[in-house]
Amino acid sequence: MPPRGKAKKPTRGGGKHFTRGLREQSEAEAFGLVAPEGEDMDGEAAGSRRRSLSSDSDRESDDDSGPEASPPPPPPIAVANPNRGGTPAPSDQPQQLSRREREAMQAAAAKEKYWKLHAEGKTDQAKSDLARLALIRKEREEKARQRKAEQDAKAAEQAARVQGRGR
Repeated sequence: MPPRGKAKKPTRGGGKHFTRGLREQSEAEAFGLVAPEGEDMDGEAAGSRRRSLSSDSDRESDDDSGPEASPPPPPPIAVANPNRGGTPAPSDQPQQLSRREREAMQAAAAKEKYWKLHAEGKTDQAKSDLARLALIRKEREEKARQRKAEQDAKAAEQAARVQGRGR
């Protein structure tokens, strides 16, 4: 016979068991002033709880005494932290760049110089590009002349046909 109802797949770790009534606990019970259900306050743990709570309250009352209170801590010392972002610490010497930073700056300067020369047409690549463009322009001009010559020839041929019919 098949089982009745919906069969539930077992979950990993078993079922979840939540404690109930935690919100109903009073503050005194939460701080150990009153014994939780099922415990007596007569045990040693309860006595140590009471002692620790009373010593805490004694310490708080001692701190409020006023003139004998401990002095405030000194202000933090300002130290330049290289890992922290923001303004760098002032120094007498110019800051030395690391090898990577120096190489990156040199590479950027070289790239900028190259593209400036390239725009002026002074690099080998720019010269080859300009030569190739000149060849392409010549080819296009020749093709344009050929097309115009063909169009002129067609126009002349058509004009001759029209005159031939007209006679």
